[in-house]
Amino acid sequence: MLGAAVLATVRADDGFEQRAKAMREAVAADFDAKPGKLSAKNAFWRAGAMFELGRIEEGRRLVARGLDQLEPGNRENRWIYGGNTGFIAWPGLDCLIVHGRHMDDALKARYRRIYTGGAFYQKLSTSNHKIMAAVSRYLATSLWGADAFKPDPFYLSPAVKATHQGFTPEKAMRFDAADPTGEKYIRTNLAEILRGGPGEYASRPYGSENLLPVLTIAECAPDPELRRMAAEAYGHCLAQFAPAWLRGHLATFSPRSYPDMETQQPWGVAALAWVYFGGVSPDRLHEQWALRAATSKFRVPPEVHLAANDRSEPYIYRALINRWALYHFVNRDYVLFSRSPKAAKNPFQGQSYPCGVMWEEPDVSKGSHLWITNPAADDNAVPGNQASGLHTHGVTKHEQEVQHRDALLFVFRIPPDFRNPYALGFIPGGHLASSRAEDAIFLHYGPVMVAIRSAHPIEWDPQAAIKAPSSKPRPGDSEFRVRRLNTALAMETAPVGEFPGATPQARLAAFRARIESRSRLVFSENPTSSAVYTDRSGNRLECVYDGPESINGQAVDHARWPVHDSPWFVQETPDSPLVVRPLPGRQR
Repeated sequence: MLGAAVLATVRADDGFEQRAKAMREAVAADFDAKPGKLSAKNAFWRAGAMFELGRIEEGRRLVARGLDQLEPGNRENRWIYGGNTGFIAWPGLDCLIVHGRHMDDALKARYRRIYTGGAFYQKLSTSNHKIMAAVSRYLATSLWGADAFKPDPFYLSPAVKATHQGFTPEKAMRFDAADPTGEKYIRTNLAEILRGGPGEYASRPYGSENLLPVLTIAECAPDPELRRMAAEAYGHCLAQFAPAWLRGHLATFSPRSYPDMETQQPWGVAALAWVYFGGVSPDRLHEQWALRAATSKFRVPPEVHLAANDRSEPYIYRALINRWALYHFVNRDYVLFSRSPKAAKNPFQGQSYPCGVMWEEPDVSKGSHLWITNPAADDNAVPGNQASGLHTHGVTKHEQEVQHRDALLFVFRIPPDFRNPYALGFIPGGHLASSRAEDAIFLHYGPVMVAIRSAHPIEWDPQAAIKAPSSKPRPGDSEFRVRRLNTALAMETAPVGEFPGATPQARLAAFRARIESRSRLVFSENPTSSAVYTDRSGNRLECVYDGPESINGQAVDHARWPVHDSPWFVQETPDSPLVVRPLPGRQR
């Protein structure tokens, strides 16, 4: 089992120590560059880095700055009422337990006053809120005892209740009525991770806030058995990331992410993966949540590091995470990936990462994620349909996919009254060559060529602006639409070395000729949307909307979809352990 080795020491040449050192030194450099301006952003993680560097006084100043945001009545934390303060509260307790030996009595007394009087432990709704609040309350209880908590007078004032309707400090001082310290939830969460992955898997903005509290429990919980369980769960998550890692890209389907923002420069939870696996460096190292990993004793086993970096041969990686059946075809320089809701009848999840392809593009001024979806949000001028708001373009329940290696088939069945009655495709700028037909687009992106086929005409203006960007659009980015309620599209990828040619245009022409002569897309609208795609190698993909799927006549069995199946690891069912495969002779 992997769990027995989660704290193993990695070979000295894996680069972890160098990356962690670079992050700690970036904190010091930023601190020294702005001696008169002490930012509160990630103050507790930055304080940990300074303590590790032996800069004790600076670390204490950063701790005090972090506590400023938790002081009752402060005006800089707009989330002071209720549970969103968990983004600050949990890191503060982590810092106290790990680095408390560097803090004086006055600082520790301030901690106790704030945390035993604070009203920021409430369970709330999203998975990151829940685990952060539970870990905060559990650790605070372990430090000061369950009877120490009494609301600060600030939270009892009529002004507070009037400002935040429905806020009750007594309720917000405990995690849940049936689980006041949060320990039950923590144990349940760790068990769920081992069965089906962490909440908000691979989410760039929220994945770290689901994973790092688990690392905190692994290193800070007073219960040795709970620490062991958390260490196993944390290592399990990194093993899930590893086969989908592409030197900066976390090339996998994810809920709650921003697809048109992606470059190969990692951020959010992808920066956490970078600390362990390497690749293209994140920007602004001194502000990353991944700083916590840079001050941790945790190391991934050699097998996990190998799984994240061995791209000598193509392979398939399947996983059942957050009830989504995930499929990845990982080539040396790119990954084609998809998800299916058919394993567990997943509900609508608007804030999702559409299926598509990511590739190696070290020029971080260029996007390198091409995707297709029926957008959940696609008009920033209409309330409730803003991709730039909480809901990104997303993935709706009106699309389904089936994938086999380098070919991915989409089938759409969109209700007539849905606000975005079309399929949307996002095409990053930076392609070296392109060509098109009425129902097809062909693109050459350095290491990968991409063919997009449609059962109906494609509207694409490469010079037009993005209709509803989630961030500032990059030059050259564009999008296409297929304005049909019921339709099918196929995406087929290939390494550039498969096709001859002295120029990108010549290689793309050879690729297009192969696709047009050998591949075929057939769509049927009745009695329900269904499609068949035959790829350039003769493989036949079939998908019936809300019905069966097959590859070369063999039914896709979602009922037996593995929790993890890669060349390095296997977990056959949610109740099975994650097992390291023997490396010699492994099947790809």
